[in-house]
Amino acid sequence: MLPTINNKSFLECNEEDLKVLIENPDYRENEYIDYKQNFSFLEIPKEKKGDIAQKKSEFRSDVCAFANAEGGYLIFGISDNNGCASEICGIDIPNDNTDKFELDRRNDLIGIQPKSPSLNFHFIPLESGKYVVIIYVKHDDFAPYLHIEGEKNYQAFKRTGNKKASMTYTELRNMFNQSLSLDKEIYNYRKERIQYYSEQSEEENDKYSRFLLVHIIPDTFNDPSFNQNMFVLYRNKRYDFSNIFYEFTYGTKTSPCVDGLRFLPDHDNVSKSECYINNNRVIECFESLCEHVFFNKNRFPNGFFASGSFWREISITLDRYRKIFKNILKDERLFICISIIGCKGLPTQAQDEDCYFAYPGSIDRNRLICNPVVLNNIHDDNEYNEFIKLLQIEYLQSLGIKDDANLNQLIKDVYG
Repeated sequence: MLPTINNKSFLECNEEDLKVLIENPDYRENEYIDYKQNFSFLEIPKEKKGDIAQKKSEFRSDVCAFANAEGGYLIFGISDNNGCASEICGIDIPNDNTDKFELDRRNDLIGIQPKSPSLNFHFIPLESGKYVVIIYVKHDDFAPYLHIEGEKNYQAFKRTGNKKASMTYTELRNMFNQSLSLDKEIYNYRKERIQYYSEQSEEENDKYSRFLLVHIIPDTFNDPSFNQNMFVLYRNKRYDFSNIFYEFTYGTKTSPCVDGLRFLPDHDNVSKSECYINNNRVIECFESLCEHVFFNKNRFPNGFFASGSFWREISITLDRYRKIFKNILKDERLFICISIIGCKGLPTQAQDEDCYFAYPGSIDRNRLICNPVVLNNIHDDNEYNEFIKLLQIEYLQSLGIKDDANLNQLIKDVYG
């Protein structure tokens, strides 16, 4: 069980609370606590690049060791004597810019696989003008976390007692198997939601027989400790969630529900759509396609899937989602999933006088469940731009589109 100070979490404590740690055997280094006098790689002259790289590697290994065990606290700015806290010495943070300092330390962890572990930073200002920095490393289902140097020699560590220890093959295998189960959980979740909407068509009308479903699923969606009350966040006017879904609902009626928040069109002349933000931070956008599929008696008697129009809805929704959720999410990976139901045989490209496709695209199945595309870091602009291109390639490919200038340019941009 994670330790507390004066009945507070380590992430809530102040300088006065830290004094409890000094020379207190109850707070010796253990499987949950590791004291560091400083970030050692910041103390090395810049010209000694090899030494800096080695110390950064140790920092990554320390983080992985906690993430591969039960989680715990790395406490920087407190020295120790044989594992017992001895002095609150603090560390200097240039210009007191803790946001930049945190971002730099997160960047130092790039290279950990399969992603940077989930971290919380807590900066405690000291009377001296320095800070104690506490990093809480959380264990989750993505373990084992590995820091691989050059894809050659590496070891996997876990926190055992007051030190790091190498992990056995059996421990690694069990963790890998647990991590792989996340893909299955996401797939099963999508199938359940598709089944839910499909059943509505049998109970009500054919507005549910053809539909588009978009999910944004954080990797922590099955971990209750990451849940947040979205209704409270919305009610306190911290975030205008309704703006995210405007492309689907064209103005929204917002109401709480058992899972979080529900968003519906605010007038009747909009086709059937509904969107959700769940407390586990899963986003769901449903849109009936029965009134959106284009019909033409001569050319498309069975309808035409306007792929460009639907992509516009998806991409704008993602952009608006990112602007708001950048302030809510930390290190979670996001799985963006597109599903198109009931549209088998619909053409997705047209043959006409201006643009002739020798092999026009069409949807080849009634349950088109596109592969998830992963966004590792919602805060990185460059990564987000590349992710959008990858998602659009997956979308167009799933629709059977082959000869398309936009697709060709996307492939060139991403794959060269």
